[in-house]
Amino acid sequence: VPGKGSRFWLRLPLTAAQAPARTPDASKPEVQTRDMAWRFLVADDHPVNRLLVKQVLKSVWPYSVILEAADGEQALQCLRENTVDLVLMDMVMPVLDGIAATRALRDNFPPPAKDVPILGLTANVNPVDLDAFRQAGLSGVMLKPFEPAQLCSKVEQLLLSRA
Repeated sequence: VPGKGSRFWLRLPLTAAQAPARTPDASKPEVQTRDMAWRFLVADDHPVNRLLVKQVLKSVWPYSVILEAADGEQALQCLRENTVDLVLMDMVMPVLDGIAATRALRDNFPPPAKDVPILGLTANVNPVDLDAFRQAGLSGVMLKPFEPAQLCSKVEQLLLSRA
């Protein structure tokens, strides 16, 4: 009846089942460098993406320092003022995109800043764009959305290869 609502009953012939076996906590992957105070720069124009990456990094490297930039120009300015161990760079950003920012860092900064590992993060699956991003000087690339354990594994691999 309009304005009065309706009431429904439903019976499902279900039986109880065993809970699935517990698997190791994949949200905190095992890493060798958990106690290190790494310095990361997360460059992404979307604040939710930055927050997600920061939370993943902090969950695995609790003593780390995480700097943020909302575009490529801010990322370069941050790198002029700070030493970092690894940059996580989005490809598509306003003002200066990740490709141009990566190229500018590799071409115009002095060592050791120009040699910092840069992990590209992007949802762009266009092979031409991905190749341009890699050619700009990336150390690695991961597609969004990423699995936290895979991201941390790649980050640690890049950190250890630099050390």
